[in-house]
Amino acid sequence: MGLAVRQVVCEVVAETASEELPLIEGMRYLDDSAVDRALLRRGRSREPLGFGLEMAVALVTPVLWAVLAELAKQTLSTVGEGAAPRLRSRVRGLFRRSDDPTHLQLPPLSQEQIVQVRDAVLERCTAAGVEDPRALAVADGVAARLALDALPGGGLRQDAEADGAPDQPQREQGE
Repeated sequence: MGLAVRQVVCEVVAETASEELPLIEGMRYLDDSAVDRALLRRGRSREPLGFGLEMAVALVTPVLWAVLAELAKQTLSTVGEGAAPRLRSRVRGLFRRSDDPTHLQLPPLSQEQIVQVRDAVLERCTAAGVEDPRALAVADGVAARLALDALPGGGLRQDAEADGAPDQPQREQGE
């Protein structure tokens, strides 16, 4: 099974932009299409995000969501276009968990594809006004998370975190 877009977004935000965790928490009970509307409409207007956050700084969460959701949707669309109807429904089933059909799933990616996703995240972060050191950390974080999923066994994290938000931010040294 693929990796959920929201899981990658939540994990990378927790590691690289922990001040955005309230935004992640606001996403917890929304389905992916509602998150799409809330996060991506921000680019078209200057309204607040709808989660009670009004910030003048560039946010990482909408950028990550946009890149990864677009990848998940394009993959599903590309695979579905040339497939026979029976195969198309099987493919859709792979991208949707049976317990919650509203979660976008990322397909397993090759090393080359992971590099392309990393570059797209870096480019979009920079275009959105995210400072260079943070943009680089976010792009590297996404690549690292996707690379973990590409390992045999699907990486180190359990599906328990796939519910939409990390339980706790990463431990800080000295605690």
